[in-house]
Order: sequence, then structure tokens, then C-alpha cells
Amino acid sequence: MGAEQKTQFQIDKTKCIKCGKCINTCSGMVIEFGADGYPQMKEFERFGWRGCWRCQHCLAVCPVGAISIFGKKPEDSLPPPPKEMGEYLERLVTNRRSCRRFLDKNVDPGIITGILSAMAAAPTGGNAMGVEYTVIDDKNRVNEIRKAAYAKMDADAKRHIYTHSFSDFYYGKMKESEKTVRKGDLLFCGAPHLFIAHEKCTGKWAEDSKTNCHLAAAYFELLCNAHGLGTTIMSYSAEVLNELAPEARAMLNIPKDHYTGLIIGFGYPEIEYARGVQKDRSAKTHRWTQAHK
Repeated sequence: MGAEQKTQFQIDKTKCIKCGKCINTCSGMVIEFGADGYPQMKEFERFGWRGCWRCQHCLAVCPVGAISIFGKKPEDSLPPPPKEMGEYLERLVTNRRSCRRFLDKNVDPGIITGILSAMAAAPTGGNAMGVEYTVIDDKNRVNEIRKAAYAKMDADAKRHIYTHSFSDFYYGKMKESEKTVRKGDLLFCGAPHLFIAHEKCTGKWAEDSKTNCHLAAAYFELLCNAHGLGTTIMSYSAEVLNELAPEARAMLNIPKDHYTGLIIGFGYPEIEYARGVQKDRSAKTHRWTQAHK
């Protein structure tokens, strides 16, 4: 099978201005000018390091929309964000908080669908796109998982058995927080929904797989906040499911050999914040230009 058949790479010669931007953004270096002066796909061995990375940069960069690839047409892509989006994103990052009190209701499925659609573009190492997303978007199912995991966690705590990062002191503080901030649930903070990014972690790319999962969690968390949802990033909950309550983890239907280091709890927040906080990390931010003026 030829390269253009593998990728469905097509040039609309009635639009192409032969600017070469697609060639200069191709990470796989498999696009070149043909004898007729128009871009064409070179033959390659296989996707990845030996050929096309499936990144679609060629489709995205073309100023006149002359390139289609993998059956994707340029007119179906979203336009770039407006210039003022930078300020809005700064506000979003500054105002996002860990939410530990949620309303007991399901999120509008349309909002979740939109977020997951955007998550298709979350970055992965080498554009491998091996990370998978598991979403429990029904609060009743989350409660079933919560009950199974909580019972095992609490029973073990009575025997002073904890996950690798916990102890009597830390567990005691978490139990105390159930009276106020965690609304009776130290495990999932009462979150009605769960998001878990997971990927098979084996071989020399295992650390890349973990990084992919963490990046996905960060992107999902920000997208949720952009839609007015509350989120909490939970590593302890993942530890409980992985180390103490395998039966509850099995309820997620995630393969046993997949990394699950973080769980994102999300839903409508019970408490709205009126403003952002005023953190200052200038003492821990190192800028060459500022330091050497």
C-alpha cells in the first residue's frame, strides 16, 4: 500500500499555493514537493518513527485549506482561539480550585461529551495516542464503587493497614475532614463522577505512558473548570483501589496492567468561589532574562 493510500493524503490543487508550510511542519518528514511543484506524500515503512506520526499538522497548518488526511477535511476543523483567550486562560488557571463538596446530581451529558471530544487532542509522547479514558458519568455507579472501596479501606484502617503513603496520622486527619470539607467522604469527596486516564505501562516506554496519563488528567481537569465544573485530583483514591480494594478497582473495567496513578473526581460544585487566590511563586521561578539584566 502506498503512502497516500495509507494516510489518504490529498491536495486540492485548485487551492494549494505551494507555500511549503506542510513540508516544514511534518515531524515525520514524509511530505515533499513533487515534480509538479505540489506537496506529495513520500513512501514510508510504517507509522511512527519510520514514517507519518498521524499528527495532522499538515491539515492544520495549510493557510488555504488545501490538505485532507485520514479522511479529515479542513473545513471540519475548529478555528484557532481568539487572541483574548490568553487572558481568559490565565483567569481559569488562577481561579481553579480543588472542589471537595459537590452537588448530588449528574452533570449534563452534553457537557461531558464536549469535553471528551476535546480530549481527543490531548498530547501524548510521540503522538502514540495509547492512553485510554474511563469515565464513570453516573452518580449511582460511582456510589457503588465508593461503597465497595470505602468499606475495605476503613476495615483495614482499624487494623492500621494503609496504602504506601498513609499512616494513622494522615488517615486520622482525613477522617476528621469528613465533618466539614469532604462532606462525609474522604475517599472521593462525594464526587458524582470519576475520570481515569490509563495506559499499559511496560518496557522502555513505561514512564512515557505514566506521563501521558498525567497530561490527560491535567487537560481534563482544566476543561472541566472551563465549563464551571468542580474537580479534585485524587492520588490517594487511586492508591486505595490499586493496593487495598482490587474488587472495587475491577468495577472500573480497567485492565490490571494499566497504570492508574490519578483519579479526577468531578461534578457541579456545591460552593462557588467568588475570586481567585493570590499565590506568589516568584522566588521559585527562574528566568534567565530577568536574572541577568
